[in-house]
Amino acid sequence: MNLPQSDDIYNEFGGVGNQYENIVSARCSFAYDVCNELVIDAIVEKRRSCEKEIAVEHLSALDPGKDILVFDRGYPSQWLVGILMKKGFKFCFRLSTAWKEAYSQFDKSENDIDWTMVHRAHKGLDKLKKHGVPVQIDGLRLVSIELISGEKEVLLTNLTDRDKYSVDNLKCLYNLRWGIEECYKTFKKVLNIEHFSGKTALSIYQDFHARTIMLNISSMIRRQCFEEKRQTKNKIQINKTQAIAKTKDFLFDIFYGQNIKLYLKQMLHILKDRIDIVRPFRAFIRQDASSRRRLKVLVYRGI
Repeated sequence: MNLPQSDDIYNEFGGVGNQYENIVSARCSFAYDVCNELVIDAIVEKRRSCEKEIAVEHLSALDPGKDILVFDRGYPSQWLVGILMKKGFKFCFRLSTAWKEAYSQFDKSENDIDWTMVHRAHKGLDKLKKHGVPVQIDGLRLVSIELISGEKEVLLTNLTDRDKYSVDNLKCLYNLRWGIEECYKTFKKVLNIEHFSGKTALSIYQDFHARTIMLNISSMIRRQCFEEKRQTKNKIQINKTQAIAKTKDFLFDIFYGQNIKLYLKQMLHILKDRIDIVRPFRAFIRQDASSRRRLKVLVYRGI
């Protein structure tokens, strides 16, 4: 997340530089409820902070008895898996191709196996000792899923009950993770999080958490059921950008008005015709990253 140029902000968050300029930036992280589209916990940290360490900070806001945690390829590590196991969390990681030992477990006939994670290198031993994680962790499961692009996706999980969690269930579970990508996109492109109101570290924290609250309020309003039944071929939902725009228009009335229910009904009446069609399981072949860097097209307009 890019930040304004000032000494106070740079001292608080740091940044990166090249031969032309120094860019002040920070790392932000959400613990996101993909089913209800709500940010449960939001953290903004220094640019060079570790996303895995931030994930551990999120755990205090989560419930190991109810929550299943889904992680992308940047998060898997033995010490993080050990912490989650010790705290009683259920989880599902996608492994990158750098996990060669895990990928080598599969042959052409198998796509679902039990696995024991064993630490075989000196790198990372300090993390294991710091968090009290053993060098061998049992009770894990590896699942291989073939994507439409032909790429093989390997999931690491402790959901070992195959009657309750089939391969198709785990595939759908990991597919839900795309909701957090949509959340970040909305946060940056629609809420314009990088357009801050001040040039102090305090203003960064204030704007970050204020817009997180705005995002949650608009999600709660948007997910309200339609008052009227609609005969449609596809499932529909209120457009996210329109919901945020109307939340911004009604925000003062929601917080300080005398009749909140009336204002919410007025908002839903306006939004009921501003809808999108829900298209589940859509997938597109990922473009080459280098071509995206060469050609950047702005297709989103903030509110």
